[in-house]
Amino acid sequence: MTELLIFLLATGAVAAWWQLMQGRQRARRAAGIVCGNHGLQLLDDTVSLSSVTWNRAGSNAHILVDYSFEFATNGAIRRRGVVTLGAPSSLTVTLDLEEGRLIETIAAS
Repeated sequence: MTELLIFLLATGAVAAWWQLMQGRQRARRAAGIVCGNHGLQLLDDTVSLSSVTWNRAGSNAHILVDYSFEFATNGAIRRRGVVTLGAPSSLTVTLDLEEGRLIETIAAS
C-alpha cells in the first residue's frame, strides 16, 4: 500500500513537471511572437516559471501559470514581460515598455 502511494505521488510529480515544461515552451513561443510583432528582441534563456495561482471568478475556477521573461528594445536596454497561461486555453502576454504596459491576448496553440 505504501509503495503504491509513493508511486502515485511520484507519477503525479512527473506529470506536473512535464506540464510546466510544456507551458514554458508555449510561453516562449508566445513571447517570441509578440516581441517580433513589436520589433523587440526576446532573450530566449530568460523565460522561467514565476508563479502558479488559483483564480476563481464566479463559479469558474482556473489555474493561472505565469512565466516571466526579458526582452531588449535596442539591444542594450532590458525590460521585463510576463506570459500568463490560463486553463484551458487563454494566453496573455504583458510587456513593460517605457511608454507603459502593453497587454496582448493571443490565440493559444
